[in-house]
Amino acid sequence: MQFFLIHVSFLLCFLSVSAKIDPQNLKCLVCRETFQELNKAILKVEKWKKVEVGNFRMDADGNTLQQKLPAHRSAVYISELIDGICKKMDDYVRVYYKATGKLAIMQLVTESGGMNPEFSKTTFVTDDDLNKSLEYYCERMFEDNEDEITELYRTRPHDDVMPDAERAICFEHTGYCEPWMVPDERDTTWTSEMEAEYVKVHGPDPYGFGGLPAAAAPDTSGAPTADEPEQPDHGEL
Repeated sequence: MQFFLIHVSFLLCFLSVSAKIDPQNLKCLVCRETFQELNKAILKVEKWKKVEVGNFRMDADGNTLQQKLPAHRSAVYISELIDGICKKMDDYVRVYYKATGKLAIMQLVTESGGMNPEFSKTTFVTDDDLNKSLEYYCERMFEDNEDEITELYRTRPHDDVMPDAERAICFEHTGYCEPWMVPDERDTTWTSEMEAEYVKVHGPDPYGFGGLPAAAAPDTSGAPTADEPEQPDHGEL
């Protein structure tokens, strides 16, 4: 897996288009992806798992009072989860949707280890500001809003994964996101006809990342090749 990621990243150095990316737009995308990954991680946490949280109060014997909370409501545990998510941001790349040119970020490979099929709808892009990785944006987002984020998850209902945390932080609290930044059906729709027109203008992808997934590509197995012209139908003799 690691060799595959390194190989793909090396190819992208040649394949990517360099462009000036709006930092606010990129912050929004990283923020939204962080909370989507965080909710996935929390769903995997065993509900019985507890952690001790000190409240700096002492009992009559001078012992620090400890309170046990579900792990997924602990500020420390949430911080650890987000730290791991930020490190995974190096597995993401910046892309533009071919249909509309809207910016997005995507994982290089799926959880099963294959190339992300959504790449067929996009073209890779590198930010002019190469010093700021997606991991950097993720870490800064959490550092700047740690108290608000951990408080949201600490006070949420016991079994709720806070589906509205993304909106509460990324849209309302930080102001990173605006509605137009969120990809919709117009951005993600990509057909074989659209791909054919795109290739006419930009040429085929020399590294094999472009084009539609095999399931979406038209069946041309019965079509004649350039060296085998279609024969006219003379009917039965």
